[in-house]
Amino acid sequence: MQIELHKNPNGDTRTAPKGITFEQFQEANCSHMTDVAAVMGQLCCMLSRNGERHDWTKKKYEKMFYNNFLATINVGADFVSGEWYQLHINEERHHLLSRCPEDVNLLDVIEMIVDCVCAGKTRSGEVRELEISSEILNKAFQNTVKLVDDMTVVK
Repeated sequence: MQIELHKNPNGDTRTAPKGITFEQFQEANCSHMTDVAAVMGQLCCMLSRNGERHDWTKKKYEKMFYNNFLATINVGADFVSGEWYQLHINEERHHLLSRCPEDVNLLDVIEMIVDCVCAGKTRSGEVRELEISSEILNKAFQNTVKLVDDMTVVK
């Protein structure tokens, strides 16, 4: 879905022509605020969908997950090398340190943060220090710029 932005140069000193009235200035500011709200609303919907689908591979492949889980607990198998975990990190986007998608974005980063905080608090009672490379953050930032650019069109 593309969001239509409204062309209006009148709210910026670098683009507005001389002689802008206060009403034109107000209109430009309102137009910009409406545009930003529409894009932010769409991003919120996308983030919400990510939350609803979070860890879907745990349910779809629950028996495999459980078997790998038991193998780790009972016989010391390497959980991270197991079939389910490898499927999980290849199908889902939020395990950025295990597999970072080429088109990683800030929504993925937020999901990773929320996942780690919720898991830590509910499982061990503490939130471990999180790490992420500046390379991943920069790539997520640039890809989010592209995401917003691709989802908008000026009418």
